[in-house]
Amino acid sequence: MRAYEGLKVVDFTQVLAGPISTQMFSLLGADVIKIEAPVKGDQLRTTLSDAEMVAKRLSPAFLTVNLGKRSLAIDLKSEEGRAIAYRLIDDADVVVENFSPGVAKRLGIDYETLKKRNPNLVYCSISGYGQEGPRSGDKAYDSAIQAASGLFTLNGHEETGPTRIGIMVIDMFTGANAAFAISSALYRREKTGEGQYVDVAMYDSALLIAAAQMADFMVRGNVPPLIGNQSPTRQPTAGVFETKDGTVLLATITPDQNIAVLKAAGLMHMLDDPRFATFEARQANLNEGLELVGEAMKTKTTAEWLDIMNKAGVAVQAVRTLAEATTDPQLEHRGIIVQAENIQGFDEALRLVGAPFIANEDSPIREASPPGKVGQHTEEILRELGYPENEIDKILSLNKG
Repeated sequence: MRAYEGLKVVDFTQVLAGPISTQMFSLLGADVIKIEAPVKGDQLRTTLSDAEMVAKRLSPAFLTVNLGKRSLAIDLKSEEGRAIAYRLIDDADVVVENFSPGVAKRLGIDYETLKKRNPNLVYCSISGYGQEGPRSGDKAYDSAIQAASGLFTLNGHEETGPTRIGIMVIDMFTGANAAFAISSALYRREKTGEGQYVDVAMYDSALLIAAAQMADFMVRGNVPPLIGNQSPTRQPTAGVFETKDGTVLLATITPDQNIAVLKAAGLMHMLDDPRFATFEARQANLNEGLELVGEAMKTKTTAEWLDIMNKAGVAVQAVRTLAEATTDPQLEHRGIIVQAENIQGFDEALRLVGAPFIANEDSPIREASPPGKVGQHTEEILRELGYPENEIDKILSLNKG
């Protein structure tokens, strides 16, 4: 039995942070019902993609955070739509929403309203800055939170200044954080019999991502410099180096690891030089040390250095393309990439990222059912709720506009 088989999750979320949190539950066996606006659906369906994918309303980003869910199209601004939502929620275990603060209350699907109908409900709100407080009304997207949280100033080069992280790191981590918070509330419910309200903010999640650097600043007042691809250890044996045919990253932290790199690279003579004889001296003369190590790294191919450094016990990896990374045999071994079959408009199964862990019993689903068209499961879900055929036909006709 998968961890969340029998769990019913009503999902009012869209874009990335909310949908990735609920997808974690669908991959673990929960019935996740995704509520979408008729016709248009989740805005991510037509975002971050090309014209062909937009026409199908199935952008790659949408596909990868909505695996295994069923789509119910209803207008939450209408009495009919709210009535359907209430019937769904009356026996649901979890509700997740990421509307702007205050919107859920205006729609009549806020926690205070719903817990009167279902006291055992675990309800999670996801927003940029939280439901209350001086910044709760600010609009939030991943890059805006990166800027507000100070993450920009932890990333970049001295020559070009701070820069955003090139992936939606805040969205995805917030979703994982929300899934953990919901799981914690479900565990608490098992012990107390009580539902719970959980408020998850992207801003808070951003600070947790950077907690080590935040602590260094709050405890010591230390503002880390922009180091680009160099290591925060400020050692010439760590960072990104060109090889004869590519690029590798060396990750060293301890003095012993630094010496292991010098030995493997044939640079032990550097330890006889006062500029590089100690950990502190190498920090003080970083640029000179990087030049010497860099020249040595150019004498062999990437494959040769991977073999040499791995045998020396040094953490080393080639700087790879996405094509190289996503075809790594290790991923095949672990089954983290899921095969999504029978996706509307695609002749072949698509490879997508699934749950990032395995378990000795009943691992997450590795062959997930794909997201379909907007409202694909509306008729099916309405029948499960006991709606008669004439009302189902009426609702379906209203959804077509």
